[in-house]
Amino acid sequence: MILDFAPFVLDTGRAELRNGDAVVALEPKVYALLRLLVENHDRVVSKEEMIAVVWGGRFISDAAVSTALKQVRRALGDDGAAQTFIRTLHGMGHRFVAPVRIKAAAAVARQPAGIATADAPGGPPTMAVLPFGAAGLPETFAPHGDALSAEIISALSRLRWLRVIARESSFRYRGAEVDLPGIRTVLGAGYCLAGRMEMAGGRMAVTVDLVETTDGRLVWSDRLEGSPDDVHGMRHSIVQAVIVALDLQIPLAEAARARTRAVEALDAWGAYHLGLSHMYRFNARDNAIAAGLLRRATDLDPGFASAFAARSFTSFQNAMMGYAGDRPAEVAAARAFAERSVELDPLDPHANVAMGRVPILSGHPEDGLVWLERSVALSPSHAKGHYSTSFVQAMSGRPGEARVAVDLAVGLSPLDPLMPSMLMMRGISFGIDGDFETAARWNVRASRMAPSHFGGLMLTVAMCTLSGQNEVAAHWIQVLRERRPDATATQFLVGLPFQDSVFRQKLVSALIAAGVPG
Repeated sequence: MILDFAPFVLDTGRAELRNGDAVVALEPKVYALLRLLVENHDRVVSKEEMIAVVWGGRFISDAAVSTALKQVRRALGDDGAAQTFIRTLHGMGHRFVAPVRIKAAAAVARQPAGIATADAPGGPPTMAVLPFGAAGLPETFAPHGDALSAEIISALSRLRWLRVIARESSFRYRGAEVDLPGIRTVLGAGYCLAGRMEMAGGRMAVTVDLVETTDGRLVWSDRLEGSPDDVHGMRHSIVQAVIVALDLQIPLAEAARARTRAVEALDAWGAYHLGLSHMYRFNARDNAIAAGLLRRATDLDPGFASAFAARSFTSFQNAMMGYAGDRPAEVAAARAFAERSVELDPLDPHANVAMGRVPILSGHPEDGLVWLERSVALSPSHAKGHYSTSFVQAMSGRPGEARVAVDLAVGLSPLDPLMPSMLMMRGISFGIDGDFETAARWNVRASRMAPSHFGGLMLTVAMCTLSGQNEVAAHWIQVLRERRPDATATQFLVGLPFQDSVFRQKLVSALIAAGVPG
C-alpha cells in the first residue's frame, strides 16, 4: 500500500519513506511507529497501542516512546510545537493529522491498463463501505456516521452473493482523499459505497452514492431526510433502503457487464447475474435462457448456493406456468435444486425462500412457511422473502396476513423485478375477501407490467369478470389467447393451489363465463 501525505510517500510494500525521489532513512522501530500512526490517521493512537504494536508489548519506558516519536517528527520536518503531521492529545495519545491519500501498491499500479485486480473471475462482486462523512453536525451526532457505515456493512454481509470488505480495512479511508482506482487495487473492491450526513434547516439529511471503481460510474444515489430527534430511526431506515437498493442495483450492473461478453466467456457470477435478468420476465423463452445460464453458473462453481436457488425458481416457473410438458419432473427439479442450495449455505435467504416455495407445487403451501420465516429472520429487508410469505398465506386462505406481507415487500422494494407478482398477490388478497373490484384494479396493474405472466392474466380475467367489468375482461382474454392459446382453467389452478374451495370455484366459474376452456 502507498500512503501519500505530501510531500512524503510511505510505501508499506517496500517499507520505506520517500520525500520526492529521496528515501528517508528510518530505524525499524521508527518506521513501524510512523506506519502505525499513518494507517490509523482516522483516530487517536494510545501509548499502550504503540507499545503493543511496535515493541511487541514488552516493557519499555515512556522516554523510549517519546524518543521514537521525536525521531518520526524529525524525519518529517515536524516538531512538538508545530504539530503539522502528528498532534499530541494529552492523556489520550497521538494522532496523524495531515491529509492522507491512499493509493495502490506500486507493483499493482504498474500493471498495464485494463487489468483489473478486483472481483476476480469466478468470485462475487466486492463492496467497500467507507465511513460516512459529516458536515454541520453537533459533536454529539459525530459517532452516528461510523455507526451507520458499520450497520450497513453488517447488513450487507447477509447478502450471500456479495463480498463485503471488513470495516477494519475500509474505515482506514476516513477523511482521506481516496481515488477509486486505489480502492479497487488496495481493497480489491469493484464497488464503493460512500455517504455524507449533514444538518440543514433543522433537518438531518443523509446522501448515499454507489460507484463502480473501474470507471467511476454512479450506479445509484439517494438522499434521505428526517428529524435529528429520531436519528436512530433514520439510521434504521437508511440501512434498510441501502440494502434493498444494492440487492437490486448491483445485480443489474453485473448483468449489464456480463452482456458485453460471450456466454462461453462468462464466469460463474457473470452467468448468474445475467440469468437473473432473464428469470423475472415470466415467459417460456426467457425462463429457458435463464435456466441455461444458471446451469453454467453451477457447473463452473458447484458450491454456488444462490445459483442453485435461482435454478429452483426456473423449474418452479416451468411447473407453475406450464412451460414444460413433464410437470412432475420440474417439481422434482425445483425441490432438488432448493435442497442443494440450502445444503450448501443454510444461511442464504435465497436458499430458504427456494425451500419455502416448493410445497406450493405439491399443493401444501403451509409446509413452506417455516423456511420463509427463516429467510426474513436471516435478512429482514429481503423483499422476496416477504413476497413469498404473502404467496403462501394467500394460497392458505389467509388474505389479511397475505396483504401485510406483500405490503411490506412492496414498501421495501418498490422497483423489484417481482413487482407484477407482488401486485397480483395484493389483488388475490382482496379477491379472497370478496372485494373483487379492488382485486381487479390491482390485477390489471400487474398484467400491464407483465403481460406474459400466465397466472396474472388468468387472475385479471377472473377478477374483472367477478366485478362485472366484462369489457375489460374481454380485452385481457384476447391478450391471454395471444400469449397462451393453450390456457385452461384447470391448468391455472394446478399452478395456484388455493386451499379455499369456495374461492377456487368462484375463479373457475368466472374464467369459464369469460370464455376460458375448463
